[in-house]
Amino acid sequence: PGNRAERIAKAAGLPVDGVTVDLEDGVGPDQKAEARAAMVTAFRTLDFGPRERIVRINAVGTEAFEADIQALPAGLIDTVFVPKVEDGEQLRRLDEALDRAERDAGRTRPLDVIATIETPRGMLKALDIADAGQRTSALFFGSGDYSAATGQMVTERALQVPRATVVAAAAAAGLQAIDAAYFTAVKDADATRADALVARELGFDGKVIFHPNQIAPCDAVFSPDPAEVAGAERIVAAHREALARGEGVAYVDGEFLAIDIVAMAARIIARARQVAARDKLGS
Repeated sequence: PGNRAERIAKAAGLPVDGVTVDLEDGVGPDQKAEARAAMVTAFRTLDFGPRERIVRINAVGTEAFEADIQALPAGLIDTVFVPKVEDGEQLRRLDEALDRAERDAGRTRPLDVIATIETPRGMLKALDIADAGQRTSALFFGSGDYSAATGQMVTERALQVPRATVVAAAAAAGLQAIDAAYFTAVKDADATRADALVARELGFDGKVIFHPNQIAPCDAVFSPDPAEVAGAERIVAAHREALARGEGVAYVDGEFLAIDIVAMAARIIARARQVAARDKLGS
């Protein structure tokens, strides 16, 4: 929450990929001005190291959105996290607003945008949203608001279709897919891990977390282990050797190697390299 300076300071030192300072649902209506001021102070004074610096603003079109954009320290952050996106036009309006904020700050590198799909209307327009924004780097699934709007349960079975829809839209547009935080029991590391495993199976690249106890299990689930990487490297090498021989078919460990398996192996290797680079940067 943007109005909790002590929590922002703590988060800035945690072993995470990014820190989101929230100006939206985590802050009451009467505390938003205070949160904006505290957010600016935090990014001016705290050392976030290699962590991505993110601000979750209020929804496009709201009165709070305009105030958030005016207060946004565009030269000090990396990414804007926008909630309740329901169509591509909202992202195009956000792009225009961020253009102005960047010009005012003298920023030359465009800010990234994480677009949140958390309403039934947004879910039904997921691909339009994924394709719309020039800056969008990821789609985030907000299960809490989505479930509240649809009346469905916040369970693995109930969330399977909307989760898969967000993953498909993100993949179609070449974006990352980020799953909702596990908020049923935020201090339960085992439950968090089980939920993260489901998200990874569905194709998500990572998760938002609420509590430090969730860091280690989520990081472990979304980071390929050495055995996975070794297997993926064997697959890619076998495919390369088959092509060099003029053959389109290869076998690894006695199993037929289809081209889609090669693509999946390449993604595992790429993810492992990303994790290694991150860990080296953070060390």
